[in-house]
Amino acid sequence: MTHYTEFGAEARKIMLQKNIKMVEVAKELGCSVTYVSEIFKGTREGKKQKPLIVKMLGMESEVVE
Repeated sequence: MTHYTEFGAEARKIMLQKNIKMVEVAKELGCSVTYVSEIFKGTREGKKQKPLIVKMLGMESEVVE
């Protein structure tokens, strides 16, 4: 099973609720699905991408680490 950070778990939950696929998030950000997955897992910081993901998914900003 994939181990997401708090940020990644919240993002995935919202994506499932809104039926948004990771490939769609990656396309919007201009990066690979692998990179997005690594941000969710915490193996990549994604300093520029996290705020864009928050905005795209309408997440609570407190979740961003």
